[in-house]
Amino acid sequence: MAMEQQGSTEGEEFGWSRLVPENPGQLPYKDSFSVFLVQVKSDSDIGRALLNDPLTVLRENVREMGIDDEDVRAQILRVNAEVPANPVRRSEVWMVYPGSTTAVGVQYKYEEEG
Repeated sequence: MAMEQQGSTEGEEFGWSRLVPENPGQLPYKDSFSVFLVQVKSDSDIGRALLNDPLTVLRENVREMGIDDEDVRAQILRVNAEVPANPVRRSEVWMVYPGSTTAVGVQYKYEEEG
């Protein structure tokens, strides 16, 4: 997937981008879901908030995700749980389907300085 030229950053503590297929012509059909890459400095206020209440942070900072419905819930897979809970930085990939009540996230935590 390629990063679309959308997104935002708040200093170096939080940033996001919509991910889109690099070669959409090679896919047999178009999907209606969206994928977003979110990067955050873990020990910042927004990093702690994203860990504790991801939907509120995403609703306020990535409106393009379209998860305004209060019935939406989050399911997060933390792929490297052996890394401490408060590393320097982490990346999260979020997938949302229009009309779905579940936002799915995959979180990867980095130990090294970014």
